[in-house]
Amino acid sequence: MPGVSTARVWLVLGLAAAFCGGCGLKERLRSFLQGDPLGGAAVSVGDRVYTRAELEGFIDSRLSEFRDPENVDKVKSSLLESFVEEKMLLHEAEQRGVKPDPEAVKSMMENFGVRSSGEQSPDAERSAELKRTVEDTLSIQKYIQDYLFRDIAVSDRECEEYYDQHLSDFVSRDIIHLHEILVDDQAQAERILASLKENRNRNFGELARLHSKAASAADGGDMGRFQRGDLPEEFERVVFALPPGSVSRIVRTRYGYHMFMVEEKIQAHTQKFYEVREQIHDKLLADRQMERLAKELSRLRAAIPVRIYAENLGFDYVGSKLAPGGDPHP
Repeated sequence: MPGVSTARVWLVLGLAAAFCGGCGLKERLRSFLQGDPLGGAAVSVGDRVYTRAELEGFIDSRLSEFRDPENVDKVKSSLLESFVEEKMLLHEAEQRGVKPDPEAVKSMMENFGVRSSGEQSPDAERSAELKRTVEDTLSIQKYIQDYLFRDIAVSDRECEEYYDQHLSDFVSRDIIHLHEILVDDQAQAERILASLKENRNRNFGELARLHSKAASAADGGDMGRFQRGDLPEEFERVVFALPPGSVSRIVRTRYGYHMFMVEEKIQAHTQKFYEVREQIHDKLLADRQMERLAKELSRLRAAIPVRIYAENLGFDYVGSKLAPGGDPHP
């Protein structure tokens, strides 16, 4: 439940992707000396100017598989706005004197395979750039956690109230735990089914390991748990009608001949509060964090001058949050 909201909260913290997709210092210097617009200003946030190379590094890291040229301006405009939001948060962190923990910087640098050394190396410039990116990212993270979100909390009572008001969201469908044997030959399937009946299904796992071609064979045919609606209809008609411990008839599909054993069945029911308390807590917390972050970004947009250098973007800005070109906004 909380996944989508939490993912957006931490959109600004995509450190690894942002760095790995960006241009190095040498490329930026080369672009600047050659008059390439990659080295020119793309956007300014407060008193800091960011080049097209920096912006494209941010965009490219999030569009590695982008294949929709008709919407490229719209998508890149949205990412430009995300880039500016990240830099506004960094601006605010710097204004408040937020500094990253040196040990956290060191640890993250080591996670990227960079260790402290007084020696010069061919990768020294890239390492220095990575360090600045790490420091900026950790500064934003610290500002968000220690200032923006520090007083946000969710009580057990609030979780219970949400549960009582949204009971229909916590109805679990029928759940079934299945094992499968899949073979190519009908005669073989019939022999396996006869053996299962003879042994009262006690040898299902052994036969699955010996004969099944399904991915679950190594686990004795254990497919795991499924809710009603998760499986193909031709399977569900058969398996949900079976009692626990029983084996299905042979079910033929284009993949071969299937036999299923039902290990366990759990009838549809409303989940108890204790089962979903943590899920509700995380959702409410993420929702409040997102609301706080949205308000903060709105405040920062009104307080921090932002200017887009449209001629250097390499695409047409079609968003609505920023004022393209002209004097700094606001």
